[in-house]
Amino acid sequence: MARRLMVVKDLLPLETERLYFRRFTEADLEEMHSYQSREDYAQHAWRGPRTWEHSYRVIAEHRGPRAFVGDGDSVRYAFSPKDGNGELYGEIVLTLVDAESKQIEMGWVVNPAHTGQGFAKEAATGAIRAVFERLGAHRVFARLDALNVSSAKVCETLGMRREAVLKESHWQLGEWRDEYIYAILAHELLGDEAAEAISDPA
Repeated sequence: MARRLMVVKDLLPLETERLYFRRFTEADLEEMHSYQSREDYAQHAWRGPRTWEHSYRVIAEHRGPRAFVGDGDSVRYAFSPKDGNGELYGEIVLTLVDAESKQIEMGWVVNPAHTGQGFAKEAATGAIRAVFERLGAHRVFARLDALNVSSAKVCETLGMRREAVLKESHWQLGEWRDEYIYAILAHELLGDEAAEAISDPA
């Protein structure tokens, strides 16, 4: 039986070709709230627009290291352009759903001011690879509202497969909505040999 996933190190520093991941700061509050409070963003997140107080609380909770060792632990990283001034381009959220089975749920959002430039794919690719290589995860999955076409395309571009369609699984904006589950395994991204080398032995 696989041993429990025990993560004691941070994913940071982490960079991609154009982006770098970082912790949130108070300077991100206004920019984060500008998109977290939008109805067109919230409609795919199974919730209503976020309040200013909620955005403030999220940033306060993710300005420093967080535990990521047990079921339900989550971390949230901001990502910014490497050649910029720290502008908030978006967020990556990782949740340790099942520590013993090494299952991590990933979500992302790109600031609407910077969509259409491939940043979601780039950030998600960097995060998935780091989760497998640095944390020893076995499976990464994403849960999407079925109407979230752009995120579904990102998943498919990353090589994630659609494993399930949950019919009318949630009530959103006055109607029942479907949910997609996408996932990828470590050996599918890294190859069998590399995945075996970084796996936590029994």
